[in-house]
Amino acid sequence: MLSAVLLSASALTAAAQEGPVGVTPLDAVTATATRTPEVAGDVAAPVSVVTREEIERRQPQNLNDLLRDMPGVEADGLPRNSVMQPQIRGLGDDRVVVRIDGVRQNFSSGHRGRLFLDPLLLRQVDVLRGPGSLLYGSGALGGVISLRTVDAADLLRPGEAVTGIVSGGYQSANDQLYGSLTSAFRSGALDGLASVTGRTGKNYRDGAGNRIPFSAADSVAGLAKLGWTVGDGFRLGLSALGFGENATLPSSANTTSTSNIVKRRLRQQQLALSAEYAPEGSPWFDARAVAYYADVGIDERRVVPNDGRFDSTDYTTLGLDLQNTTRFALGAFGRHALTYGLDIFHDAQEGRRNNVLRPEFPKADQTILGLYLQDAISLGAFTLTLGARFDRYEQSADGQSGRSDSRVSPKASLAWQVTEWLAPYVAYTEAFRAPGLTELYATGVHFPVFPGFFNFFVPNPDLRPETAKNKEVGVNLRFRDVFAPRDSLRARLSAFQTDFDDFIELVVTQPSPFVNGTTQARNVTRARIRGVEFEAGYDTGRWFATLGASALEGENRSEGGPLANIPAQKASLTLGYRVLETGLVLGGRVLAVATQDDKPQPSYPTSGYGIVDLFASWAPVDGPLVGWRLDLGVDNLFDHAYRRLSWDGGATPPAFYDVGRNVKIALRTQF
Repeated sequence: MLSAVLLSASALTAAAQEGPVGVTPLDAVTATATRTPEVAGDVAAPVSVVTREEIERRQPQNLNDLLRDMPGVEADGLPRNSVMQPQIRGLGDDRVVVRIDGVRQNFSSGHRGRLFLDPLLLRQVDVLRGPGSLLYGSGALGGVISLRTVDAADLLRPGEAVTGIVSGGYQSANDQLYGSLTSAFRSGALDGLASVTGRTGKNYRDGAGNRIPFSAADSVAGLAKLGWTVGDGFRLGLSALGFGENATLPSSANTTSTSNIVKRRLRQQQLALSAEYAPEGSPWFDARAVAYYADVGIDERRVVPNDGRFDSTDYTTLGLDLQNTTRFALGAFGRHALTYGLDIFHDAQEGRRNNVLRPEFPKADQTILGLYLQDAISLGAFTLTLGARFDRYEQSADGQSGRSDSRVSPKASLAWQVTEWLAPYVAYTEAFRAPGLTELYATGVHFPVFPGFFNFFVPNPDLRPETAKNKEVGVNLRFRDVFAPRDSLRARLSAFQTDFDDFIELVVTQPSPFVNGTTQARNVTRARIRGVEFEAGYDTGRWFATLGASALEGENRSEGGPLANIPAQKASLTLGYRVLETGLVLGGRVLAVATQDDKPQPSYPTSGYGIVDLFASWAPVDGPLVGWRLDLGVDNLFDHAYRRLSWDGGATPPAFYDVGRNVKIALRTQF
């Protein structure tokens, strides 16, 4: 998805007086591709950004509301808010690295979901498409999603020491009500904030008017931050983030199953201590350190059948991330931005059933240590980036053989600023994913076969890591004064091919009558995914437009045929108009998705569809209502009945569709 960046109220007033200033989504600042701040449209990598303004305008309930029209990106799973998982270029689960404020989100447990967060706490979402292990370590085969929560500086107005924000809203698709309280302050060198958001909703209605079963949930989320600017570019920060949800749904929550219904209590919490050191004028230090703790716990009591079975699933992560960038010049050898660092994290998981260890989610742990070095070398109109990362991981489980392995991931890219408006680039990147703890060590029952006979998990401690080798070419374009004075046009076109080795898949041995079957994770597949992605943004200050499109295909090179879960071809268009004098923004979005029938069999094709959304925002720039904001929206305006590719597996379609028409309203006041 490409998001339009709305100017602040003061900037809009200035623009109205001085003439429009073009700002496109590719002008947003991101550090996700290189770990150093850069303008998104100048990076020699496909990075898309969702800004705070766009997040507020969309009034999102879940990940799909933010990602659905981003090129090459989907939210995998049914329309249940806490079970959707990001998918980049056809790869999901833990093949995508997700970080919140620098904290890795490593939880992975079957079909229970992966990312648990209220999106209204976010200030920006950055998505790097393609392998990213060099800077982010194991798991980044598909890409990286970096989520940043709001800071006090995002909420305090110029000259303001303390502020309070109250907001609330309603959405018709699931009759959801939500409210939020936030306070932020700045006092000398100290600043901080505290925010809490609560939601309650019923089952979603789909485009055919049916209720989507077990999609209702109640949730609460909280965020607290404290920052201390010590001086001379040195800053310390402490943050705490939490999310809790109560819901009744299948134990395989992101499938269409209606058996094994459980009452689920979910909690997610993380603590992070950060330090930044970047003295003004110093080329030697642009450093950041984050030490963190993250924990996910899910308690499930089965109610269908009502046998009182109680499962608990716990996953904790302790981590440390250190990085620095040193800048220097070597005469004819160019100017260098040398980024280097290390990160280390330890994961521990445990599953219990009726307070007895559950072997299907075994008690296991892993430690992964990574060292990386990247040098961005400016040679006139050329920028050559070279880098490499070394990772070593150790994994173990109770009563089973431990294992260790290591991996080097290289990267190289070359960008050429041919003219002020034209900058092509080429890149080669490798990435890897260490086998998951459950893939290595799971035992116990997978599913029953006949009375007294079962399919059993078989551990495989000899799994090799999955690897990806990506070749990419692209071009960044930027123009000013195209159709109107001081307007701005940005665009990026990229084409890629990624080859995968040692893909890990669950191999299920089909049982015969009165004979047990087996399920084991094995390195069985070589695969290739290739495609083309395009994104562009145009802005005059009053008018703005964004366009995104992608076309991907996947090939199973071991057995032949297509890969599952490759996104269909799609294109999205957003058009909007700002009434600068009043703070009113009006617009709409169109998402068009093609039919996808290039899928493994047995499977049914996913029909193409088109979705139209409308939105309006009003944030008065003067008068007694300054500080108020009203957002109105209608998603799926024509109540279209459709299914997304990412959750329609199998030969028989489910009995329901995706979310139908959703009328949204949100009101916020700041005082």
